[in-house]
Amino acid sequence: MQQNQYNKYTSLRNWLSYIKNNSFIHDVFSLEKVIFIAKKLNLLQKYPFIITVAGTNGKGSTSTLLEQIFLDAGYRVGLYTSPHLLYFYERVRINGNTIKNSIIFTTAFEQVELVRGNILLTFFEFITLASFLIFKSFFLDILILEVGIGGRLDATNIFDPNIAVITNIDLDHTLLLGNTRNAIGLEKTGILRYGIPVFYGDIDIPDSVYHISQILKISLNRIPYEWNWNKNINHWNFFDQYGALKKLFIPRIKLSNAAVAIAVARSTNFNVKSLNIVNALKKITLPGRFHIIFYNPYIILDVAHNVNSGKYLLKKLKEFLKSKNNITVYGIIGMSFNKDIKNFISNFLDVIDIWCSAPLKNPRAVSVNILKTFLPKHSIFFLNINQILSVLLKTVNPKDVILVFGSFLIVSEVIKFMRDKFFKK
Repeated sequence: MQQNQYNKYTSLRNWLSYIKNNSFIHDVFSLEKVIFIAKKLNLLQKYPFIITVAGTNGKGSTSTLLEQIFLDAGYRVGLYTSPHLLYFYERVRINGNTIKNSIIFTTAFEQVELVRGNILLTFFEFITLASFLIFKSFFLDILILEVGIGGRLDATNIFDPNIAVITNIDLDHTLLLGNTRNAIGLEKTGILRYGIPVFYGDIDIPDSVYHISQILKISLNRIPYEWNWNKNINHWNFFDQYGALKKLFIPRIKLSNAAVAIAVARSTNFNVKSLNIVNALKKITLPGRFHIIFYNPYIILDVAHNVNSGKYLLKKLKEFLKSKNNITVYGIIGMSFNKDIKNFISNFLDVIDIWCSAPLKNPRAVSVNILKTFLPKHSIFFLNINQILSVLLKTVNPKDVILVFGSFLIVSEVIKFMRDKFFKK
């Protein structure tokens, strides 16, 4: 795009459309071009304390709790996360707030566009560079970066973190990252740097993570050695070298993710007190994670999209259903085409009574024809998501449960429908 054409792309919507339409889609990633542009934008200068968070699942929960802990302790925090549920603004937060001034984004986009010249970028690479320009303009104490995919070649990896976090490693994005946990682990250890501490949030650590940690002389902080946690009926406890935190509030996120975030926060030189952690656990909310948005009937949203996150969702669902009798569970599913659809769905076949689906608006969504091959024969298919919800809300029992799950794509569409139908003034 030539400089004199910028007036055509003054709105955020137009800019995002332009970036998507002119982005480079490829299967072989490289950080060289991203680093080249970052240098021209003077982005690789000394940044504040950086925490990079990678993993198959739980990156968003871990990053968000870290943000909340440091904010409660009085620090200035930037958070970069993806994908967004409803609005692009969600990807960049400064001190807990999204930036709703579109000029800040469009100005950053224009700077990246001017500098990149003929260099082709993916959509994520382009918006990541622009987001770093925005962070640079604020005086931050801490910058928390959620990795998009993998780690080694992810655009967030142009910076050297002070602490690296790997929440867990399981099979997902296998075409890009490898089809074994060791191979995927090797990609995710790309965020590690010589001598920095890394926190791993799960017990089962692939050999590749141990191997790279030894090569880089990294302090590998693991459960149950350097830190640990346990759960009782109404509370949970956390333990590390700094002492025990007992009878903690059970937050709305997975406890393993909460625990690794606490372990990281307490390991830093920042003045984080126990009260800051207690407050953060009570405050944290994360839309789309077993998120009940309606109660008659129950409508539960969850962005679980791979086998690992599906198993956790199934556990939460079964716990929720224990107190419910004589109800029907409806499942509205929509997934991306590159997921392990068969094994994901198989987790729920004994729990969901009636399955529903419809085409999604996003081109990354799997087709209904493919979904049909994995769903029970009596599943019901509709023209669109709005039709599914309109029919179910008129016909189901008020005590029934409607679970919407499988991807950010479908959860986003349902939130928009419910907002327009019930909450929009």
